[in-house]
Amino acid sequence: MKYLFKIIIFLFLSVFCIAGSVYAVDLPEESLYYDISFLWFKKAAEGKITFKKNNNDSNYTAVLEAETLGFIGFITSYRKYLYISHLRYDENLNRLISTKFERIEIVGNKIWQSATLIDYEKNKINWKSSFMQKLLKETVEEIPSDTIYDDILSALFNFRFGFLGNIEKGKDYIVKGIPDKGIVNYSIHVSSHGEEIPVKKRLGIEKEDGYMLLVKVPRAIFKSKGIVWIWFTKDLLPITATVEDAVIFGDITGVLNNNRQTNLSLL
Repeated sequence: MKYLFKIIIFLFLSVFCIAGSVYAVDLPEESLYYDISFLWFKKAAEGKITFKKNNNDSNYTAVLEAETLGFIGFITSYRKYLYISHLRYDENLNRLISTKFERIEIVGNKIWQSATLIDYEKNKINWKSSFMQKLLKETVEEIPSDTIYDDILSALFNFRFGFLGNIEKGKDYIVKGIPDKGIVNYSIHVSSHGEEIPVKKRLGIEKEDGYMLLVKVPRAIFKSKGIVWIWFTKDLLPITATVEDAVIFGDITGVLNNNRQTNLSLL
């Protein structure tokens, strides 16, 4: 079940990762809601992703909240996740910089927390993990010169807001991540028209205009092929994401559902 929730988390992140043009410094605030289904479970989990400005003009916060529901919720103790990325906009680099990344996992009455602090002035990256507010581990490493680390939220929002370049069919992107648990790079390919036709047919996507992304992630994350397909409308609204052939669960799909509010109350 731990791999199921990793897949659910990545789906919520994946469907939010693209935009067609570079924004001005005043980035737009937004919220999107998604439902996750697999096999015969039509709503196994729900999630919300938000991006908001802080009091400081150059500081932003990206938040992912997710939890399992129904029978899947019951067998996972209604597991909940909260991911928080603290960001600042760097005018010289023209991109968002992650300064702190937090993860909170709640299973029943048990709470696990981790935080990654990135200090570019001191060239230090600090990891802390705790259980029930008791420190379990802390490590500090040097940041190599000319290196900018991205957590998964900062990487995806940099991609979404066009700071990594405009979307083009047939184009490839490499998203560099924090070297946490051996995860370093994510590969993103925007399918050509010819490439997307058989994928759309297999996934049951009927709309003609849009973009199909192939995201490759480390196999160890999902115990699967590590292949995620993401479909966007021609107006760059992220509609669906599918993890292909996840172990035990088959294809797992997330679908945009902005017509309702979630019951999430983690914040």
